[in-house]
Amino acid sequence: MERSQMKMYLIGLFCVTAWGSNFVFGSILVKQFNPGIIAIIRLLFILMFLYTVTRRQVRGIRIDKKGWLLLIGGGFIGVSFNQWSFYASLQYTDPVTASLILALSPIVTVSLSVYYFKERRRLIFWGGALIGLCGVWLVITQGTWFVPSIGRGEFLIAGTMLSFSVFLLLVQHMSKTMSVGVITWYTNLFGLIGLSPFVSWKAIPSTMQVDWTYWILLIVTAIVMHGLCTYLWNGVIREAGASNISLLLNLEPFIAMIFSYVILHDVISLPQLVGGFIIITGITVSLRTQQVQTVQEAD
Repeated sequence: MERSQMKMYLIGLFCVTAWGSNFVFGSILVKQFNPGIIAIIRLLFILMFLYTVTRRQVRGIRIDKKGWLLLIGGGFIGVSFNQWSFYASLQYTDPVTASLILALSPIVTVSLSVYYFKERRRLIFWGGALIGLCGVWLVITQGTWFVPSIGRGEFLIAGTMLSFSVFLLLVQHMSKTMSVGVITWYTNLFGLIGLSPFVSWKAIPSTMQVDWTYWILLIVTAIVMHGLCTYLWNGVIREAGASNISLLLNLEPFIAMIFSYVILHDVISLPQLVGGFIIITGITVSLRTQQVQTVQEAD
């Protein structure tokens, strides 16, 4: 692996570590704030942060009609719905289960990428992806290999997973004609606009009574995990490709387990540990392979 490529994966690993911990921090925050309020407040602070790092890229930029439609669609799908469904799901399911379902995103991303970008992958790539998927399945079923019960929380986080996969491909497509700063700024801006009508504004008075320590946690995680990491991640996608770098997301359940144990004192079971190592093995196998060729670039 080349030095520049290694740097891209290290940046991706930093982002995934932050996002993996976010399952635990998110489960703490939803006990204090309404999910819609969390999402809207985070987006406000994210936009304030992004303005400081993207204003030069955004100023004076010209975007055609198709570009605006992609940015609006990316904002609504990858930010509005994604943010709301993520925090809403943590009201009904635990952080580790949520992270496991979201870990299916690389498989979905690669499948969509193969169809949309006409990418061809070597058999060992799919083998590594399958190994990672088996690790996820082992953990989510607690070693029984049977289908777990699926409730409202699981459906919501599945929607989060699907919206994120679609968003990754939209970012890869937009990055051909737009800078990372433009994509990140406008998708978050349109995401804030798209989320506003669905927020329970009646929850504002109770929100103002929440202890200041939770406000600090909310603001810091917003800036780092959804501001800085989103900006870095979009840049990594541009360099390494959505289907390649998205395989790192398989690490999120393992990271969520560690943070859940350290912060929430949740007990990690043997199937969770074994599944976590299987996931890492699958990622390692897949990342050591390369795309065979791109049959046809999408317009």
